[in-house]
Amino acid sequence: MTVFNFDESIFQSTGKYNTSVKLTESDLKSKKVKIYCKESYAQEMYNILIAHNNGSSKQDFRKDLQEGSFHKVRAKTINYAERMLYAETIDSGATVTIPFREFSKPLEALAQEEASREFLVMIYKANEFGEYFASEKKALFVSYKQELFDHLSNETWFEVKITRLIKGGYLALYKKEVECFIPGSHAAANVVHNFGDLLGKTLTVMVDNHDAANNLFILSYKKYVTHSMPLMISELQFDKEYVGVLTNRPYDFGVFVEIDSYYTGLIHKSEFENYEEVSKKLKSGDKINVYVKDVTTKNNQYRVVLTLNKEQVNSEKMQWQSLRNRTENHSFRYSIDEAKNSISINIDGENFEVSLRRKDLERNLNRYPMVKVFKVDPINKRLRFEFVEETED
Repeated sequence: MTVFNFDESIFQSTGKYNTSVKLTESDLKSKKVKIYCKESYAQEMYNILIAHNNGSSKQDFRKDLQEGSFHKVRAKTINYAERMLYAETIDSGATVTIPFREFSKPLEALAQEEASREFLVMIYKANEFGEYFASEKKALFVSYKQELFDHLSNETWFEVKITRLIKGGYLALYKKEVECFIPGSHAAANVVHNFGDLLGKTLTVMVDNHDAANNLFILSYKKYVTHSMPLMISELQFDKEYVGVLTNRPYDFGVFVEIDSYYTGLIHKSEFENYEEVSKKLKSGDKINVYVKDVTTKNNQYRVVLTLNKEQVNSEKMQWQSLRNRTENHSFRYSIDEAKNSISINIDGENFEVSLRRKDLERNLNRYPMVKVFKVDPINKRLRFEFVEETED
């Protein structure tokens, strides 16, 4: 038998009975008394029980763990022969048995990392011998489900792994434990052209709904795209040629194209030399090379305009793109205009004026000789930087 004890003073025997309790004389004569409680407080419980039976104490001596209850435990013994992990509850010191199949982490980590020996379990069985069987996996499952409810309430996104294609969509696992459903119509920004392509892939999603009747979380990649767009829109490049995919059949006014499996933009029919003829040959799923011509906003919604010709890209956006290419992650010297509460950054002989709050200007005045540009946003025409002590180029 291979037994690994974290604390050699505990669990010297993994038998059912505790033989170390000092029994009364009448118990010894009967030869029928067996102590099933193996915890360190067994003697205390026995003494209270005897006093209670004799009518000399009304103290509640129960220390039972309830099925379905959750407890923080500390691992004590790994019994490889029986494939059991023995742990002790932090609050009461009760012993719980965790079958290997109910433990999700590598057992080796318990021996190497003391911090990992404490974890949450759920009691799923208590037998007549006073033994408690617990599951770390079931406790994780419940806590992960609560996380999903939190994601739904807070409208935050996260990653899942798509595991199976079923009628109507996909099954996906959240943190390898909670099975969720992604409708086929919500598994892509527009249309899934080949359902098999997503199998085994990791997808960023949001919780769209919780089906209480089936206790199932409904997830959506499309919802993620909508909510994350204000953060992601600035990642578009105006000097890059994208390989796009037509999302649907051509319309009278043009075609919609999806790029990077995320953004959707319109190519107006005027971009084509003979749209009427070309549109007859185009169909959903066709690939087409495009550039981002412009990005506009209407009612706080971003609209991506695409073009077939790089020369048609908005000239102002292209200038900002050039600035991005030259400055991001580079440091530059600057001058201060206290009257305007601004600084002027000299970039390749061209000055860019950036306004600051007065307190920010005063805090950094003459303290840092350089600024490092970490983000240029051509769409919102913003340049973000941080003051640095010296150049990092």
